Amino acid sequence: MRKILIALLLVVVAAAAWPVYVGVQIENALEEPFTLHVGELHIHHVVDRYERERYRARATSVLHVVGEGLDFELELEHRIDHRLLGAAVQTRTAPGLADGGRMPALWAAALAQARPRADSWLGLGGGVSSRLSSRPVLIARDADPDEEPVPFRLHLGAGQGGIAYSPERMVLSFDTDRLDFTEGERRLLLEQLYFGLVVHPDPDGRYGPLPDYDIGLGSGLVSFTRGDREILALEGLQMSSNQNSAANRLDSLWRVRAEELRSVGLGLETLDLQLTALRWHRPTLLQFMEDLEGVRAMALATDLRTGLLLGMVLEGLQRMIEHDPSLKGHLRLNSQPGKHVRLAVDLGLSGEPETFASRPLESIALNLDFEAGVALLEEVAALLEAEAGLDPNAGMDLQTWLELAVDEEWAHVENGVLSSRLRMEDGRLLINGRDQTVLLLALVFGIARGMF
Repeated sequence: MRKILIALLLVVVAAAAWPVYVGVQIENALEEPFTLHVGELHIHHVVDRYERERYRARATSVLHVVGEGLDFELELEHRIDHRLLGAAVQTRTAPGLADGGRMPALWAAALAQARPRADSWLGLGGGVSSRLSSRPVLIARDADPDEEPVPFRLHLGAGQGGIAYSPERMVLSFDTDRLDFTEGERRLLLEQLYFGLVVHPDPDGRYGPLPDYDIGLGSGLVSFTRGDREILALEGLQMSSNQNSAANRLDSLWRVRAEELRSVGLGLETLDLQLTALRWHRPTLLQFMEDLEGVRAMALATDLRTGLLLGMVLEGLQRMIEHDPSLKGHLRLNSQPGKHVRLAVDLGLSGEPETFASRPLESIALNLDFEAGVALLEEVAALLEAEAGLDPNAGMDLQTWLELAVDEEWAHVENGVLSSRLRMEDGRLLINGRDQTVLLLALVFGIARGMF
């Protein structure tokens, strides 16, 4: 009996002391300043007041966001409940901004309506996970008679999502049923919008440039109109992208799909566009990004800036050529016979740096296969003429261009389908099996005169 009483006493003491231990650990974790870098966006969080009790605590903190045209501070209020393995935290925005003068008035108005909330879990082993939610937002700016009258209106539906952060990865998601943006006669409408992102840090543990990531973005409807006229609409839009690195190699994939596309009276279906970059040299890309920022900071004439950028690109390609970088892409549009488009591209770079420096065209390998229905080309040409108000008898019409392309063997037309095959290897260009290297050299020299 005595042993049982001692054991019970120890349990009671531990139960009484454990919330104090949890509270100390959570306080130490929260009071540590936190800085996150995601590309050009810098987020800094610091606690300025913390009041801890045995089973709960209250705190206020300041969130500072800088980058991409943003620079503002937001004051947050936290209510913390100590649990067995961590703490549950309810976060709300404070009634006022920590520095209201640094946030645009429209942003402040939107924030006041959205009243974002976060319910989080802080584990003793580190890491944070949160469920986010916000209320609908409707803000507007009337036309100013003393300035350019451009009325503005934004309607954002209620949103929900989540965020999770740990040293191993960061996860962010958000979705809303509606985003409606109007400026003057232009209107952008998105319905059933969703976004998801997973980011992994680099080998140094930083969420810096060119991280490994997976991203998904989609919308049931994307519509852009001007007045009563629909300029572009996409239904069932899905965008995805991922990037992975191993040692100094970087591989990336970008894909866009849509069930239907409408543009100025033209209706298409089954859009599928994919681009893949393989075996790119990550240190070279990072150096190029750093050099590009330096060029942006220089006050250079346009021709000097263009020449400098071209030199940087050629130098970067020369450094990464030994890794055999490549770009692959494909496009599928419309499944209706005679109105379809098919495009496949495979562009690679290989050889020795010295060869690329002296004879760059010999280091390029290109395969391109193109196929399109003539009926679709005729429909597009007619729409372009109508939109631009062109005289059908002025310039070169589609039929004349098709005849020229067939005569020069740039394309074949058979059964209402135009097709072309392009191959480039060892500095030679073949179009449908015919040597067109002279055309390639003329194109290169034409571009070079524009660059220097």
